[in-house]
Amino acid sequence: MNESFEARYFSGATLYGDNFDEANIRRWYEEEELAYYDLVQTYDNYKYDYNPANHFYTYGFLNRRYECCVAIGCATGDDVAPLGDRVVHFVAIEPEEKWWKPEIGGRLARFIKPSLFGDIPLRDESADLIVCLGVLHHMPNVSHVFSEMARILSPSGSMVIREPISTMGDWRIARPGVTRNERGFPPGWLEQKAETLGLKIERASYCGFPLTGRVAKILGLTPAYNSPSMVRFDAALSQLMK
Repeated sequence: MNESFEARYFSGATLYGDNFDEANIRRWYEEEELAYYDLVQTYDNYKYDYNPANHFYTYGFLNRRYECCVAIGCATGDDVAPLGDRVVHFVAIEPEEKWWKPEIGGRLARFIKPSLFGDIPLRDESADLIVCLGVLHHMPNVSHVFSEMARILSPSGSMVIREPISTMGDWRIARPGVTRNERGFPPGWLEQKAETLGLKIERASYCGFPLTGRVAKILGLTPAYNSPSMVRFDAALSQLMK
């Protein structure tokens, strides 16, 4: 293994891909554009199993009315559908058109494709709520995408993000169950970017401890994050081992 590469990226000192040039961004985009759709078709088709976890960590605290919710990389919108009773309309940024539909959670939805470089074709401060769950780590130039999310967020709006803070293994070689380029964030990276962009962190929690899925399988409570009891178990483990 190249020691300089390891020191820069696997140590968490630098986020791989964030400083790519146009050619490398284009290559990455072409490899990742439909990769998640293809992956879930291979692994027993698409089914969203994180609603109890989303409610526990975030949705249970979103108690106001939101005119526009921007859902980034949301597939069919199942991840934000439980917010339908609080959202007037959705804008979904999703590359796979086979997942597009006219409504999410009983509310009008407009699906659009992401741009090559991560520009979001919405006005400044036009989103009251932005939800991005496990999507940013699939992108190369995350700093720019994150800045675009901050740009379209209204001053009184909220942004919900969930991302891995481990390397997810050596992304230069094939890994089972993940797409070609996805990699985790160095701990603290997103928090630092949020501060730079003038965002205030209201809530932050650790989740997704590796032991949780194994315990859930033994207890017959799989998928793990579709079980409220396993979600609470995971929250306690993650906080203990943070």
